[in-house]
Amino acid sequence: MTDARMIRRQTLIPLLPLAALLVIYVTSLQTIPNGSEHYFMMDVGETQVVLNTWGTLHATGYPLYVMSGNLTVAALRLIGVSPVTAPAVVSLIWMLAALGLIYVLMRHLTGRTVVPALVVLVYGLTRTVWIHAVIPEVYSFTLFLMALLLIIALWRGAVRWRVLWLASIGGIGIGQHRAVAMFIPGLVYATWADVRLGLRRPLTLITAALLGLAGLLPYAYLYLRAQAGGAWVYGDPGTLAGLWDQFTGKEASRFIGSITSLDGLIANYNLVNRVLLTDLTLPGVLLGLAGLVIGVRRHETRRVALTLTLVGAVCYGFHVVAYTDVLSALILPVTLALAFGWLLLVDWVLQTSVFVGTRHASSSNQVPKTGRDMSRPYSLIASTGLTFLALISAAILYAQNQPFIHELTTDLTGVETIDRVQLLPPNATIMLPWGVHHAAVGVARDVLGMRRDIGLVDHKADYAAVLQNGRLFTLSDVFYNQPISWWEERLGQPIYLTAAAPYLVEIATRPRLGLVDAQAEIDGVIALDYFLVCHEQRFSLAVNWYTPTVPDRDLSVFVHGIDLANNLVTADQSAPVYGWRPLTTWTPREIVSDHYPLPRVGGLQEVRFGLYEQLPSGEFRNTVEYVITDIPECLP
Repeated sequence: MTDARMIRRQTLIPLLPLAALLVIYVTSLQTIPNGSEHYFMMDVGETQVVLNTWGTLHATGYPLYVMSGNLTVAALRLIGVSPVTAPAVVSLIWMLAALGLIYVLMRHLTGRTVVPALVVLVYGLTRTVWIHAVIPEVYSFTLFLMALLLIIALWRGAVRWRVLWLASIGGIGIGQHRAVAMFIPGLVYATWADVRLGLRRPLTLITAALLGLAGLLPYAYLYLRAQAGGAWVYGDPGTLAGLWDQFTGKEASRFIGSITSLDGLIANYNLVNRVLLTDLTLPGVLLGLAGLVIGVRRHETRRVALTLTLVGAVCYGFHVVAYTDVLSALILPVTLALAFGWLLLVDWVLQTSVFVGTRHASSSNQVPKTGRDMSRPYSLIASTGLTFLALISAAILYAQNQPFIHELTTDLTGVETIDRVQLLPPNATIMLPWGVHHAAVGVARDVLGMRRDIGLVDHKADYAAVLQNGRLFTLSDVFYNQPISWWEERLGQPIYLTAAAPYLVEIATRPRLGLVDAQAEIDGVIALDYFLVCHEQRFSLAVNWYTPTVPDRDLSVFVHGIDLANNLVTADQSAPVYGWRPLTTWTPREIVSDHYPLPRVGGLQEVRFGLYEQLPSGEFRNTVEYVITDIPECLP
């Protein structure tokens, strides 16, 4: 093989797995407002907004990620990338860069081309790596900084100003995520000769300390954005106390050091191990550990193996003993250390195969022909077998993780939340607790420009002030976590709920009263008026219930529709307003508006609705019943 062909081959081979990963990542990229509440996805919607609006993220703020991410998103939008998709592309770029660095280091350490490429392919398909390549999150950038630190520390030969480079990148890394501090023991071991030399030079130590602290300077961004009145500024970083809370991650302190019993320690141990086994599988974990052990026993790989062992062990130990939630910033270094274990194991197997082949040729008294390596058949068999094993492993991980990741990145809950909020009246305010639904509406309003007239507040807002200036709404499901008593405590008075549209509930501090003179002898609850409303994907039955007196018992609501294929479709509720307004909570002459969603699939022939009760015998008895046969025509 000519030198030119050899160079082309060595250039092409590492690009193949990265190209394969690029295709896999792009086809599973987050392209819609997030709707999933899986722990991987909890902050995705917030990041989608912040990287489009120059806001700030939740503690610890991640300012360098936010600033670089906003610049990248702005550039991507200029070339036509959707503003919802662009933040995920930021993660994709950082992850490919991180995997590229990992490949470069593995190739440098082993002198091999194919093996590191295959290891990177398999590692890139592990669940935690894959998901953070396709969703807007901070961890692909964190992994990039971790890989950069390892390259500086483990690069063979003299590296000028190695300690200063580590101090500078380390400061940036710790400023990005405090988990990077777990690398310190491993990095000190890997560069002990440089560190020992630096300890004798006070000027070097002072310079290193200043470079490390300089990595924290991006935190000024949080303060400046808050002072400038920026949108989507999390917490109160415009004050020194608020900035300190963001910097220290005060709100996450509940996860650190909270294990107080043996049972708690065992539960956390099982939690961390379950994540690792899902990521790497049991054989993958065992092979990685075996590779690290073998690497430690071999003189030529001891420094690398011990460095990665220290990194993985410190992150794993801290996660098990001191951190009670799943933290990808601690999981990724553990899986990375085990991936290097795979590399060291394969390198040992290939070197052993060469040694065995050579000894076999020698013991058989075979006389090699000129230029022929008698150990080559053994090496070829080992290489082929290991390549096949790597590809099988990659296929298994793909089959295991692709459906899971596709489900997370295509969850339509956020889109459905946006659709519901579109039905709000003009200039209304909606309360959604901080989280997935709140962020989805933020994406719609502040990124996509939908319903800019509405106000969006979270569970910490002053609702009395909101009601003084307009109308307040929330989603019907919110009352499971923020029940009526919670609202009344915040407002200091009773509240009265009505349904304003499908799944949208209005919170008022006064009931809506009406006087029905023409039906003064009304006994019980009636429907003053009712009609079907067309929405994009459903009908809704709108009803205005009325009662002249406080009902003496609670009744349930039945809504039965017959579609064009004579199928029954229902929207029954245990009580009006999605079960949150039992009849006995009504006031005299109160009008309670309600909406009952019905699917539009196949159309409708008629709709029957009313109130019913369950008798002691178990039978159901309708007390009020209405029929609608005049079904409106809805545009597709």
